[in-house]
Amino acid sequence: MSMEKDENNFQEAVGRLVLMSLTIHNLNKVAESKLGLSLVQYHLLRILRDMPGSSPQRLAFAVGMHPSTLTQSMKRLVRKDLIFVEEDPKDSRKKILGLTTRGSTALQRFEGGINSLLKQGVEQKQILSRLEPIWSLPKILTEL
Repeated sequence: MSMEKDENNFQEAVGRLVLMSLTIHNLNKVAESKLGLSLVQYHLLRILRDMPGSSPQRLAFAVGMHPSTLTQSMKRLVRKDLIFVEEDPKDSRKKILGLTTRGSTALQRFEGGINSLLKQGVEQKQILSRLEPIWSLPKILTEL
């Protein structure tokens, strides 16, 4: 009977993970269409604001992305004129990243608008309540 209960708990946790994933996906789509940035783009810009002059490797480590994935995101941000890439003045073999004026403006706009989007569409309390059962997922997995 305990195994059946564990299986049900596991299935419930996975179901909640799927709901969270869909919620985040929908929030990401709305944020990008209304505020001009995806959640990942916002995160990258915020980190660059907090760590100006970072190398791509340092930024990848800071955000937990694989460098090749970061390269694609950086190219999009450069095309949108939100970040710049230039040679490191200390070592011309290396690159450094920074926010453009347009990137700073986009970051401020996003930060000002995301709270109203959350209130309009997805309440923070709903997100957090969906996370509650997920906290127990590692315990459930180790017991299986």
